[in-house]
Amino acid sequence: MLQWLKRKKEEQEPEAYDIITYQSMQVLEIIRSGQVYRAYKSISFAREYQALIDILGLKCVCPIFGCIKGKRQCADGRVSSSVLLTLRVPKEFVKLTEYGAWADLLYVMKSTKSDYTGLGALQGRSDVNTRQLQHSLESLKQQKKLWQYKVPQAVLEEIRPEWLVEFKRLLPKK
Repeated sequence: MLQWLKRKKEEQEPEAYDIITYQSMQVLEIIRSGQVYRAYKSISFAREYQALIDILGLKCVCPIFGCIKGKRQCADGRVSSSVLLTLRVPKEFVKLTEYGAWADLLYVMKSTKSDYTGLGALQGRSDVNTRQLQHSLESLKQQKKLWQYKVPQAVLEEIRPEWLVEFKRLLPKK
């Protein structure tokens, strides 16, 4: 009975997600001044981010990444002069992805200079498992329940001031 109750609780989807994200001090200043923050287009990951924007149907020029508080995380995202933001974001503004699926797509696109839709061109590369890549793409296209992700990654189009719960300034890594 206890196991059943635990599973039922995990299966319930929240109305909003508690998201943690590492951002620059400039982002914190923008949202604390009452403005909405939207990320600028990335120079080094422009094609890869555009692929994710297309796959998820986002309406932005650059996605904003975060982790679901209390869930497994892959990296801390920390850079010098960064702040850790804790956001409470209504569910309808969050796209969830499996971190590993995004990492697979990012690796393949960065290493092959290939478009994510041209999987056939990747067949000859010995280090690219096209079946795994296809699985990753399908995973990114499907929105699942939070509990169905091993390492959930939150993807946002923007950060609104009213979502900010708390922030913590971080010291640069030594």
